[in-house]
Amino acid sequence: MRSISTLAVGVVLAVATAGCSRPTGVAAAAEAMGATNLNSIQFSGSGSNFAFGQAAAPGARWPRFEVKTYNMAIDYQAPAMRLEMVRAQGENPPRGGGAQPFAVDQRTTQVVSGKFAWTEGGAQAAPNPGAVSDRRRQLWLTPHGVIKAALAANVTADGNVVTFKVEDSDVKVTLNDQNLVDRVEYLSTNSVVGDVPVEVTYSDYADFGGVQFPTHIVEKQDGFETLDVTIKDVKPNAPVAIEVPANVASAPAPPAAVNVVVEKVGDGLWSLNAANTRSLAVEFADHIVMLEGPTSEARSLAVNDTVLKTVPNKPIRYVVNTHAHYDHAGGLRTYVAQGITVITHEANKAFYEQVWARPWTIKPDLLATSPKPATIEAVADKRVMTDGSRTLELYHLDNSGHHTGQLIAYLPKERILMYGDGYNPPAGTEIRTPERGPEFALQMYAKIQQLKLSPERIAPVHGRVVPFENFKIAWGIGSPNTTR
Repeated sequence: MRSISTLAVGVVLAVATAGCSRPTGVAAAAEAMGATNLNSIQFSGSGSNFAFGQAAAPGARWPRFEVKTYNMAIDYQAPAMRLEMVRAQGENPPRGGGAQPFAVDQRTTQVVSGKFAWTEGGAQAAPNPGAVSDRRRQLWLTPHGVIKAALAANVTADGNVVTFKVEDSDVKVTLNDQNLVDRVEYLSTNSVVGDVPVEVTYSDYADFGGVQFPTHIVEKQDGFETLDVTIKDVKPNAPVAIEVPANVASAPAPPAAVNVVVEKVGDGLWSLNAANTRSLAVEFADHIVMLEGPTSEARSLAVNDTVLKTVPNKPIRYVVNTHAHYDHAGGLRTYVAQGITVITHEANKAFYEQVWARPWTIKPDLLATSPKPATIEAVADKRVMTDGSRTLELYHLDNSGHHTGQLIAYLPKERILMYGDGYNPPAGTEIRTPERGPEFALQMYAKIQQLKLSPERIAPVHGRVVPFENFKIAWGIGSPNTTR
């Protein structure tokens, strides 16, 4: 099986099709689609996209957002790609994650060129070195990109199916009876569910200046739609100029190890900031309870090592999972591999047991290489953990549209509330960002009032530890004179 990463494909295309009066296989697809002399392309449309791993309930479909603008520009020779989307709230009332609820339309611009990837939209481009391979794969799996990649890799079709590697992924391409790309399939990986099947279908082809292009594109990840767009405008060989910003080109390589910043927030309480998410370590008489195991195995290993150095001679016995969104559950399997009990809401237990038993062939983790059964303790409405001196209360956030199986944690003596999502305090002195709507935050506030909790501080997974007054001020509940 041959592979492609960064290729000069024009010469190969010319050789593959020159002098062939009746091409077959991949060459026939190149001719039918008009890929032979296609060096760049721009296409645009609108539709929907869906937030992978952010379902409103365990195992449910991904939440939908309206895509008002979907603009793609590709230079196959560089290779380079820019994807710009303008998204709006798609479901009302909001259900699930994906940075909703939106208060305003949100624009994202993701770019790759050669060995560099970045995001545009801020004061300057933000380097995304970890996204290079995924975005190049996305470029080469567009309808004409995948045919160019197959020709450059010199692969042959088996009937109407072509298989080869793109950015280290085994890709299967299916052609329809007109030799047009019908479907592209490959396996991705995720730190919660393991191997993830990805399928992109291209349909309703139309002629745009001698190039056949699909006017309907649908992508599914793990069986649920992540993209459904109707293409309305296609410009073959339109000029595409993508310059790598100086700060991106000169950005240092990401550190090999996860950096952990420890902040003591109380007697026997530490906030651990790593990989842009926070956990809370709670010390009991003879053990540690970790509140949240998010993101990835690398983060969990680094954070747990830091905790054991900070609080020597006390093992981590439990990790509390706030909910089953993949950014919050991505490091849980590491705790299982280390023999640590997972505490989560009862709605999540069967889901974890199911997905943790799936194949993990693309990127095996510690639990995949050394399997062991998970010990999961389920919470219904409330659980109290205490050693007689310290008390930790866990409550089901049963009124939240964010996730049906969401827990919040409260330390009554210290008056600290810890939660997964609802209000993310931004850096600096700003109280909140204008992009987010109030629905989930107000639902959580209503639950806090119902439970008669009295927090002084909040310790969210996404954001710094701040006074609870910040939460109230952000949503027009508190006094504007409160210290921030």
